[in-house]
Amino acid sequence: MRSFLASFLIGFSLTLQAADPVTLQLKWHHQFQFAGYYAAIEKGFFAQEGLDVTLLERDPEKNNILQVLNGEADYGIADSALFLYQSHKVGVRIVAPIFQHSPNVLITLKSSGINSPQDLVGKRVRFYQNDAEGFPIMAMLAEYRVLEQGVIRQPFTKNFDVLLNGETDAIYGYSTNEPYLLREKGADIHILNPVNYGIDVYGDMLFTSSTEAENNYERVEAMRRAVIKGWQYALDNKAEIAQLIIDKYSSAKSFEALMFEAQGIEQVVSRYTVPIGTIDRGRLQHISKLFARQGLLDIEFSIEKNIYNRPMQNVGEINLTSEEEVFISENKTIRVGIDRNWFPFEFVNKQGQHDGIAADYLNLLSQRLGLIFEVERDANWSDTLRLMQEGQLDMLAMAANTPERSKYASFTRPYLRSPMVIVTDQSIDFLDGVNGLQGKKVAVVKDYASHEWLKNHHPELDLFEADTTTQGLKKVALGEVFAFVDNLASVSFLIKQEGLVNLKVSGQLPYSFDLGMGVRNDQPLLHSILQKGLDSIGPKEQDAIYEKWVRLEFDTRVDYSKVLPAFIGISIILLLVILYTLRLRALHGRLQTAEEMLIEKNTELQNLSITDKLTGAYNRHKLDEALQEHIALAHRYERPLSIILFDLDYFKNINDQYGHQVGDEVLQVFSRLVKKSVRKSDVFGRWGGEEFLLICPETNRTQALDLANKIRWLISDFHFKQGFYQNVSCGVTDLKPRQTADQIISHCDKLLYEAKNAGRDRAVTD
Repeated sequence: MRSFLASFLIGFSLTLQAADPVTLQLKWHHQFQFAGYYAAIEKGFFAQEGLDVTLLERDPEKNNILQVLNGEADYGIADSALFLYQSHKVGVRIVAPIFQHSPNVLITLKSSGINSPQDLVGKRVRFYQNDAEGFPIMAMLAEYRVLEQGVIRQPFTKNFDVLLNGETDAIYGYSTNEPYLLREKGADIHILNPVNYGIDVYGDMLFTSSTEAENNYERVEAMRRAVIKGWQYALDNKAEIAQLIIDKYSSAKSFEALMFEAQGIEQVVSRYTVPIGTIDRGRLQHISKLFARQGLLDIEFSIEKNIYNRPMQNVGEINLTSEEEVFISENKTIRVGIDRNWFPFEFVNKQGQHDGIAADYLNLLSQRLGLIFEVERDANWSDTLRLMQEGQLDMLAMAANTPERSKYASFTRPYLRSPMVIVTDQSIDFLDGVNGLQGKKVAVVKDYASHEWLKNHHPELDLFEADTTTQGLKKVALGEVFAFVDNLASVSFLIKQEGLVNLKVSGQLPYSFDLGMGVRNDQPLLHSILQKGLDSIGPKEQDAIYEKWVRLEFDTRVDYSKVLPAFIGISIILLLVILYTLRLRALHGRLQTAEEMLIEKNTELQNLSITDKLTGAYNRHKLDEALQEHIALAHRYERPLSIILFDLDYFKNINDQYGHQVGDEVLQVFSRLVKKSVRKSDVFGRWGGEEFLLICPETNRTQALDLANKIRWLISDFHFKQGFYQNVSCGVTDLKPRQTADQIISHCDKLLYEAKNAGRDRAVTD
């Protein structure tokens, strides 16, 4: 009675407190993409955290990320475009990735014959003018050199009839949305998903500004908890939330369309492999380096500055509650289920002991928590899961969280991740995900997460249930099945160990094995104890375990005494062949070296003829030639083209006060900053003296003005070691019908003159 009264008084007191008003900026219009946020409002999860949340629908004319950074909203939802804003004066803080995979795709008609990124070269693509709206797509096009070789970029439109009517060759969309709407119209489509081409990045993420994260960290934690609860409820109750969207937010999409979207969202959230909201720092670093390599980022994404750092315990420190300490004192021995044949994750070694990565983690936890882990070593994996369901085991040492297993076990946060891959023989080329497995015999290990995922998501596949990973691999090696699906670490280990040299990894699926410890649902205290124990294991300890097992070297020595006679005979023949080959190779090498030197010298001469020696940018001769070419293309295909003319303000004063050497440094710094800010398709060079020209294909005047201001701010923020700052004036214009090169330059020069007359340090356009 007293506990009930205490709970009632606490709840009553909370209702007396004014809820904290919070605005959340959505990434787009109301649809199932934001189901978790609707659920958090409707089911009171925000209210339970003392939050009164208002959802702001997206205005396509505004930058939703800047709306948060500029204080128009407290929180926002955005994808990997957040990486662009790490250098903003009010930085971003990623609070919780909701979509572990991006749903960004390009869609073509099957009749077009466009089946791969390379097929888009020279084709028309409807895409956002702002690259920030589709980073995965841009990375895919850059990775496969489509941007470099040229693509005709058309403005984005929500009207996908342009694809059906032949007005474009490809449109941008979400895998959870446009495919359903197009197929509903009877279109036979092909989807180019960056995930299938090695570009696997985060989709929607909850984020806030650095100001909010630093000044209101308790509110950030409250938002994070409520949003995760909301998404868990929404995905468990898809039909209910779909109807809620229609009744309360928007009836623009039918119930059937929302349910299709819901199923797609389930896949990109991937909650059964990664707990909702999980941030993988290594993955973020990999993604930022991928974007930087493709020229999509100016500077590398900062993990320390741009992730919201939740309060964490110190490495090695475990703060147990009194209830948890009592549990340990009363339950010293914990019964553990394992997979006895899952190399290198866990297995029973020749001495009959539990070994592998999971065993090393259990040893650390045993030392720190004082628990004794009693391992069931005799049962196979299927029997182990059965024993877990029957309550004869307390936990699983290492397993992926799947829908079936979540019925009887709760899982810790993953302590190891390994992607799901497709193994074939060496004769098979790259496989386009599940599409490459259609109509083939595919092996999986019975009751593994890969088995459950393929069975549930792709029931059309012909699956062979292997008993172990080794058996599955050998089935492929013997040609009895076409492919084997399992995790990368395990198959890599066993291919080496078993000497299966005719096998290779030929593809990857949009799923990864995120492996944690599974605890019976009726043991919540054990779950929290194990989680705290895992949190105490630092990065160095984790790396040491990983290095020990995943990068293990094998002893491949051979007893040469048994093959020595044959070896000597073969060696003599080979020696004669090698001597003759070396003589020919030496002659060929001299000819090749001379040819390479000639090519190198010609290239140097060609570069010198088009490059400004001081700045390394293009010279006036190259700019004249490039401008003529781009104007001709723009007129022919009726495409946008803009130019920017820069003039360094009061540059003569720099030369007079500091000398020409410092003046040269200013020109070089400006040139370097511009090169880092523009695309590979843009053409930048020195027009003369302190004037520079930038040619921007496929760019309208508004976009060019934004770019000019970005460059202007970059140079004005640069502090020269002599103690001064440099400003620049800009003239910005776009190409008019029938306009010539001389006419557009003359007009741009006039706009530059207006900028200088208006006080300098500004960009002026029509």
